Amino acid sequence: MTPVVVLVGAPGAGKTTTGEALAGRLGVEFTDTDAALEASLGQPLSEAWAGLGESGVKAAEVEVCRAALERQGVVALGSGALDDACLRDSLAGLAVCWLRVSTTTATRRLGLTRLGMETLAAIREEWDRQLATRERWYEGVATSQVTTDRLSPEEVVTAVIGGIGGGA
Repeated sequence: MTPVVVLVGAPGAGKTTTGEALAGRLGVEFTDTDAALEASLGQPLSEAWAGLGESGVKAAEVEVCRAALERQGVVALGSGALDDACLRDSLAGLAVCWLRVSTTTATRRLGLTRLGMETLAAIREEWDRQLATRERWYEGVATSQVTTDRLSPEEVVTAVIGGIGGGA
């Protein structure tokens, strides 16, 4: 079994919101690998990063993502999942939609605009640095792309369905 579609993209792109709505429209299961990772670790990711460190969380994330890619349905990969080259390779032959989002929209969606200007500027700088690397990975695995900035969740779902062949 393989997923109907795998959603990739930066935080705030709408992977979870889109994935839930898309799975509902298609009548299939939805797997959010960030939520599955938290369940697997038994703690929020913020705590896991503090306790296990980056290497421990990343190793667990790869295993959770591999398991998710064995299921049928819609899968939303965490924004950093594609840091792993083997995981990127495992997406070959699958319908993968890159949900694109601007830094401005993502920070607004994530509620980060309420932070002080200095803090927000530092977050955006780090965000842009990460995306400079990850965007080539998203593009490399994507079979379709949808820019979500100005679309409602239902419009994103419709665009994703169009990108994966119209009716999945």
